[in-house]
Amino acid sequence: MSTMAPQKYSPELRMDLMQQETSIRAALTVPQGGHVVTMGFPGLAFGVSGELYIDPERLEATLSHPALERCRLLVLLVETAELPEGAIALVGAACARRGIRLAHLPIEDYSAPGAAFAEGWAALEAPRAAALAPGGTLGLACHYGAGRSGMIAAGLLIEQGLPVAEAVAALRAQFPDSVESDLQLDWLAARAAASAAEALR
Repeated sequence: MSTMAPQKYSPELRMDLMQQETSIRAALTVPQGGHVVTMGFPGLAFGVSGELYIDPERLEATLSHPALERCRLLVLLVETAELPEGAIALVGAACARRGIRLAHLPIEDYSAPGAAFAEGWAALEAPRAAALAPGGTLGLACHYGAGRSGMIAAGLLIEQGLPVAEAVAALRAQFPDSVESDLQLDWLAARAAASAAEALR
């Protein structure tokens, strides 16, 4: 059973996305080592009427992309209700075959993380550190690969010393739609303030 595509996907955007081999949006080197990759939900595709489904070839092409060659942790930021039935299980099986740990920490579209995300993110501290070790990669996926994945990627860059504007600009240089809402920018500003306060302790 499929779900209908969100309204933000115009027919033109759906066509453009379907012409892309993978859903990878940006791949950045993290200041203290490792890489972070943002992407749309791996394998997500659109039928002729706009219905969503998981395309096995697109899923494989995304997870096999060189940017994810050393990925050991993929964090899904999309809500289950946004996806076709069974999508997370399909991605989980594909990740397992590659030795990639999958974590699901949903954030509402266009919104900022809440308490549940913060708790789950903290619980992943050790796997995140291992994934971002020099030469390693942390993957972040939402629905389109812009707002939520861009926000969390920018947050990682900010935690490692980049100013908000510089972190967002680095993502937008590769994918201009990265970080989509004022709520997300406000969250990044709060992260920057918290990091600065922590550095002074």
